[in-house]
Amino acid sequence: MDTSKYWAKSDKVTTLVIHNAALREALDKLYELGYIEKEMYELLKIACEYHDLGKINEMFQARMKNKKLHFDLEKEIPHNVLSLFFVDSERVNKINPEDKKNYVRMLFAILYHHYNSDLMRMVSSSKRQLENIFPQDAFPDIQDEIYSLPIGIEEEISEVIGLKDEKAVKMKGLLHKCDYAASGHYPIEFRNDFLLSGLEYLLMQWNNPADQEKQEIQSAEEVALSEQDKNENENERATVDWNSLQYFCKEKQNQNIIVVAQTGMGKTEAGLLWIGNHKGFFVLPIRTAINAIYNRLRKDMLVNSDKIDEQVGILHSEQLEYYTKNIEGSDEDIYEYVKRGKQFSLPLNISTLDQLFDFIFQYPGYELKLATLSYSRIVIDEIQMYNAELLAYLIFGLEKIVKMGGKVAILTATLPPFVKELLEQHLNIPKENQEVFIDDKKARHHIKVCDKKINAEDIVKLYLKNKEACKSNPHKGNKILVVCNKIKTAQKIFDDVNELIKAKYDKEEIHIFHSRFIKEDREKLEKEIIEFGQTGNKSEDVVEKGGIWITTSVVEASLDIDFDYLVTELQDLCSLLQRMGRCNRKGLKSVFESNCYIYLQIDSADLIGKTKRTGRRGKEKVYGFIDATLYELE
Repeated sequence: MDTSKYWAKSDKVTTLVIHNAALREALDKLYELGYIEKEMYELLKIACEYHDLGKINEMFQARMKNKKLHFDLEKEIPHNVLSLFFVDSERVNKINPEDKKNYVRMLFAILYHHYNSDLMRMVSSSKRQLENIFPQDAFPDIQDEIYSLPIGIEEEISEVIGLKDEKAVKMKGLLHKCDYAASGHYPIEFRNDFLLSGLEYLLMQWNNPADQEKQEIQSAEEVALSEQDKNENENERATVDWNSLQYFCKEKQNQNIIVVAQTGMGKTEAGLLWIGNHKGFFVLPIRTAINAIYNRLRKDMLVNSDKIDEQVGILHSEQLEYYTKNIEGSDEDIYEYVKRGKQFSLPLNISTLDQLFDFIFQYPGYELKLATLSYSRIVIDEIQMYNAELLAYLIFGLEKIVKMGGKVAILTATLPPFVKELLEQHLNIPKENQEVFIDDKKARHHIKVCDKKINAEDIVKLYLKNKEACKSNPHKGNKILVVCNKIKTAQKIFDDVNELIKAKYDKEEIHIFHSRFIKEDREKLEKEIIEFGQTGNKSEDVVEKGGIWITTSVVEASLDIDFDYLVTELQDLCSLLQRMGRCNRKGLKSVFESNCYIYLQIDSADLIGKTKRTGRRGKEKVYGFIDATLYELE
């Protein structure tokens, strides 16, 4: 059939032959990258060829020539319905004669590549109208290309709709992905050929702090080779290497894993080593942590950072605003960068849960996202941060991803036993792929429990005591992190600390950071606390500063900050351990004296199940956010 004379788009440029060639180019890229297997590739070649042939009808072609004409469902049958009649079942079944469902799956993928209400009814009615839709005198060259659909095909198609048939979901999702890339004129995927070399470059930086400013270089491989020559010639010995956690993840790249490791052991690097040079998604619970990891990748790990828009992106609700403020480039360049991320073309993505796992609701077109995840590696960091509802969505979604071929790594500092059991049950991860990593060589915390409410007086007393000690010991740090359970508490502590400090000193570094700041101020504070809380990888790199940051749970997970002292209200054990992970994070500081102060008493109104109040309509309302039973046990 000559499709060069039929229009696929109304731009007077894109014919069916041009559009299908673009789909085929996108499909070839997926196959070249190894993202799809041979059988799926052959099936999709046919699906790409057939998916829009229903556009060869008089009404559609008339609309392509005259933009004033519009689609009328009462008069015109959608082209995705008509395309079904061009599918040659014998040609499809030859791909794999043993799998008789491939023909039905292909009909499903083509039929639903555009969504219309009541498509099955349209399929039934269109069987009786073919002679009017494709009249002999108008399109004589296609009569031999039209096939009748088997009796009962509607029921067979219905059987593969939803998540009941993974192969059908993948076929439809990949057809969507190829179609969107062809219509949008953007690359369907960029190759990940940079991450492992970027990580090795990071390791080299750790071993050679003087070389941390990036030089004009061609690639990370050249950096590694030049460094190797230098080591051989000068007999230099590396002092930093990947630790046992990171080696474990690197060796298990092609397997699903569950890893529990204490904070500060390098879980971010471990997760990236597990992703390797593959399509990857790094999922974190909060935007602050996502932005921090993205910046680390951009500045410390990616040698050719001028290609950032082809390598790594962020996926969260403030993506555009963040790029606009932090990435150089024209509005058009930034918009293109955002589009690549939203179309899942970038090889490495740092994302929130909601940007990926909404596919479980099976909205029209959800298959594209799930099909992409089916050839990806997904790292779930700090899984304990999600509530029961989000955790259910996550585990259900991970189960579907694993069934379709995707790989999953659970990396966390705290993993409740019941969550571990659910992961084992639904993801079928063997025991040899589960590991706990604890560095017992370094004592990082010396805890003092205070049976009273957190207060400004104690914080100021600790700060001033350390300030005095710093005069005789220049290596003593005085960075104090205060973590409150509520914003209201943090605000009061901040005001009280300021008032007490000002009684003795005019200027001291006292800051407050929580989730209610406007975007501009919050981004500024994020950068400031990360910069303030930096510590090197060796004892001689420790940067001594003095100051107080009063915060909430926004600093709990995945922020690479390292304070000298932690003052915190009691929370559940998972949160408490996360908070402690922001103090002496790398174990380079002395723990001769207490460095973690935990205040046990909290307001009874904050306990779930303890406080009940009656609303205006007489209904009981339960306030609080901390489980009373767990609080009493702790």
